[in-house]
Amino acid sequence: MKKSMRSKLGMMTLAGSVLMASCVPTMEEPTQLQQVTESEVLANPTSSTDLNARKSVEKNYFERFANQLAQVDENGYPTFDFPAYLPGTGTGNSSHMGKASTFINQFASPGENGLGTVGAPVTQFYSEQLEALGIVVDNPEVSSVTTDGKGNSVWFKNIQNTITASSEEKIDFEAEVEIVGGTGKFENASGAGTVIGYFNPTNGQGMSTIQGRIEY
Repeated sequence: MKKSMRSKLGMMTLAGSVLMASCVPTMEEPTQLQQVTESEVLANPTSSTDLNARKSVEKNYFERFANQLAQVDENGYPTFDFPAYLPGTGTGNSSHMGKASTFINQFASPGENGLGTVGAPVTQFYSEQLEALGIVVDNPEVSSVTTDGKGNSVWFKNIQNTITASSEEKIDFEAEVEIVGGTGKFENASGAGTVIGYFNPTNGQGMSTIQGRIEY
């Protein structure tokens, strides 16, 4: 039953994110990154100076996704209460993959300063979907995965989150993430970045970007 619920959750959120992708032009992008262009993203690659490592290149990294989140308990059942998990999927683009999808999981709980979130294992709800794409995530610290569906993926570990409720229908967030591996051409990838985005707590729809550096 638990696997069945996870499968249904994945299909539901992925279908929602595909629907949202067609609406991206009408969505508001985080203002901090509206000026970023593809040429800026790919500029100034630098070679790694670690002579003991396999040959790799450090580059700018950028991705933008329209996301669909759900609010569920630990077994994947919908809930309106907190604490709760916020798994979700998104569709968009990555500077090193082109069209791509993302799988996300966060744990949200109330605290002294209001609702807070931390990264949760992406495999808690999406192990079957990822394995169907040939991606086996063996690191429980990975809270999100970006993939082109062709065997290439980048794995992210959540370091620190800051969320702010700007209205009843919009929660803004900013997070620091670390790149802790991947598959395909991103195997053993490393790096770091900043996530900026928002979501609507009434329907789970939102948008996010990641800007940083990646070495692979």
